[in-house]
Amino acid sequence: MDPFVARSVPRVVATVALLGGLAVAALLGSCSGSGGTKGAGGDDGGVTINQADGGSPDGGADAGTPDAGTPDAGAPDAGTPDAGTPDGGTSFGGPGPWPLENRTYGAAEGLQESPVVAASTDEAQNLWVATPQAVYLLKPGDAKFTRFSSKDGLHLADHPKLYDEDYCGGEKGVPGAANGDGISALVGGAAGEVFVGYHGNTAVKGDCSDSAVDRHSGQLDRVRLKPDGTLEVTRFQMVSTGMGMMFWHNRTVYRLAYDHVVHPHTLYAGTDHGVDMFFPDRYRDPSPGEWTGFSIQEWMSDHLHVQVCFHGDTTCEAGGEGNARMGDWRGLTIDPDGDLWHAGRWSAGKIRWVADLKQWNMRSGAQAYAVAYGNGSDPVFPVSQIGDVVSLSGVALAKDGTPWFASSFFYGAVPSVPSPGSGRGLAHDTGNARFTYVSPSAAGMSEQDVQDLAALPDGRLVLAGAHTGLVFWDPVTGAKSALRAGQGLPDDAVQQLSLDTRVDPPALYVATGSGVAVLRQLPK
Repeated sequence: MDPFVARSVPRVVATVALLGGLAVAALLGSCSGSGGTKGAGGDDGGVTINQADGGSPDGGADAGTPDAGTPDAGAPDAGTPDAGTPDGGTSFGGPGPWPLENRTYGAAEGLQESPVVAASTDEAQNLWVATPQAVYLLKPGDAKFTRFSSKDGLHLADHPKLYDEDYCGGEKGVPGAANGDGISALVGGAAGEVFVGYHGNTAVKGDCSDSAVDRHSGQLDRVRLKPDGTLEVTRFQMVSTGMGMMFWHNRTVYRLAYDHVVHPHTLYAGTDHGVDMFFPDRYRDPSPGEWTGFSIQEWMSDHLHVQVCFHGDTTCEAGGEGNARMGDWRGLTIDPDGDLWHAGRWSAGKIRWVADLKQWNMRSGAQAYAVAYGNGSDPVFPVSQIGDVVSLSGVALAKDGTPWFASSFFYGAVPSVPSPGSGRGLAHDTGNARFTYVSPSAAGMSEQDVQDLAALPDGRLVLAGAHTGLVFWDPVTGAKSALRAGQGLPDDAVQQLSLDTRVDPPALYVATGSGVAVLRQLPK
C-alpha cells in the first residue's frame, strides 16, 4: 500500500452505517518544516515562520556521540535500581506476577482522585496509574497503591523545574511545569520506570516569541523508582534543537508509547503538534559550560507528523509554509515491524522507523511515512474539504495487520460529510487508502463516541465508550459482547485502554472515571 502512488486512485467507500455529521473545530498549526506529507520545505504554516526547524542539519552538534543502533537492545534497567522488583520482568511471557482473575482498583486501594487518565505496567510488572494530580504505584504483592505527587518530584504546576536559558532570550529562573490541568498521559518503561506526560499552554507561534513560561509548560517526566522507595524524576523538554532551540511546538502530551520488543526502550510522545522520539537510556545532563541543545540531540528527536493542507491551500500544497493542519495525536501504536502509527485531529499515518535521531525529523514524504492519509486521499474519514476535523481517538492493528481507527467528539461538532453513510465511528483501510466504515452501533456500542480502542490477539477489537463502558467486537464474525459498570468496570466513563501482551493471558488495563480495571478473563 503506497498512499503517495494512491493519490490518483478514486475514493471507494464501503459504508456499514451512517453517523451524524458535525461542525468544524479548527486550530492553526505552525512548525518549521519537520516533515509533512509534502516536500522538504516548510510544512505546517498556520503561522508563517520563515526558518527551517529542528530537522535542519545541526552542524555536528552530536559531538561524536553515535546516534545509530537500537538503544540498549533490550538490556534491563540500564543500571536503574528497581526497588526490589525482580529484573526478570524483562523476560516476557508466562502469566506474570498478577492474579489471573479480573480485578478493579479504586479508593479502597488508595486512589484518592478521579478520573484515572491512564494505567500501564513497566518491565518488572509494576502497575503505574495516573490521575491529573498524582501518579500511583502498585508493586506485585502490594495491597494498596503508593501515591506520588509534586512533593515527590513530579513537575506539576506547584513544583516547576527552573531553567537558566542558553537559548531564546537567555532568561534565568524560568519555571517549567504542567499547567493547571496536570497529568495527561502515562506509560511504563524499563523495570521500575514510568513516563508521565503533562498538559501545557497552547503555542501561539511555537518559537522564541512565545513567553518563556509558555514555552517550557507541559512536557514530560521520566520517573524511576529508587531502592528506598523514593523517586528520581528527570524532566524531558520537547524542543527542536537543530536551529538553536528556537522552536517549541510540542507541549501537551496526549499519548505515550514505549517499545519493549522491536526497538527496545524507544519512547514516543504524541503531542498537540507532532510526534517526538526518545532514547531515554541515553539521557544525560549537559556538561558544565556545554550548550543545552548538544546533550538533547543524543536522546531526543523533534518531531514528525502527517499533515493536511487546509481547504486546498496552494502554498501548503506546493510544499512551502502555508495553511496546514496537524496535531493532537491521541492514537499511537507500534507496528510489529517497529514503525509507528499515529492518529490525530486532522490526519493519520505510519511513521517509518529510523535509528538515527538526526534523521527522524529531517525526512519527508515517502522517506518519513509508509502511509499518509489526507493529501490525495481521505484523512481516514471523508470530509467536506481536506483540512476539516476528523477527530481521531485511537488506532489499533487487528490480528491480520489491518489498521483500525476510531473517532470521538473531542472537538464538538465535526463537519458535514460529502456523501451519505460515511460518518464518524470506526474505519479500516482495505488497501490503497480505501476505507470501510462501521457505525459504533453496528459493532455493539450504544453511543457514537469511541473514546479509545485496542486489538486483542484473538482478532477482536475492544471499543471504549466515554459513557457506556466496553464492547468486545469481532469484525470478521460480527460477534459482540459488552462490559459495563458492576460487571467488572469501576464505572462506564472509560478514559483510556492499555493492553499488555508481555504476559499470557494478556492484561487489558482500563482507566475509568473512578478507578482501574485489570481484565485477564475477557467476555466471549
